[in-house]
Amino acid sequence: MKNFTFSIVLLFVAFMSQAQKSALTPTTFTAKDKALIASVLDFESNEIVIEDKDKARAMRFRNMTVDRDSTYYDVETPASFPDGQEGLRKFIGQNIVRPKNSKGETVLIRFMVERYGEISKVHVLASPADPMLSAEAIKVVKKMGSWNPAKIQGIEVASYYVLPIKF
Repeated sequence: MKNFTFSIVLLFVAFMSQAQKSALTPTTFTAKDKALIASVLDFESNEIVIEDKDKARAMRFRNMTVDRDSTYYDVETPASFPDGQEGLRKFIGQNIVRPKNSKGETVLIRFMVERYGEISKVHVLASPADPMLSAEAIKVVKKMGSWNPAKIQGIEVASYYVLPIKF
């Protein structure tokens, strides 16, 4: 009986340690998430490369059949904050409450912008060890009002958006 109980406890401990190891490591991202994160964090591109990417993107979406009820990872015109990127930075700066121990960490938040502009399905993709940072980032994203939805061929569609929030 002792061996059976010991085996169950050992199995439970092994399961819990495996569950803790798998929490939000970069290897848990899907290929779509990695591509979305890379496109959001690619701030250093020059304008010529951006224009070439825009032309290639337009060609890819030209013959596509758009389903208004689907959610898209890759869109022709990404969802945007109504006041633009500068307005988004200002909103985050005014509404974020930085925990005392924060030291410039970045939390990656993924959320869906519905085709009508509402924000839903807010998730943390990557975060430092402090859960207070994740909770604060989620709180700020949920405070945002409606966004301008993404578009494919001029049709508003639901899409995912990845937002890095730096503390």
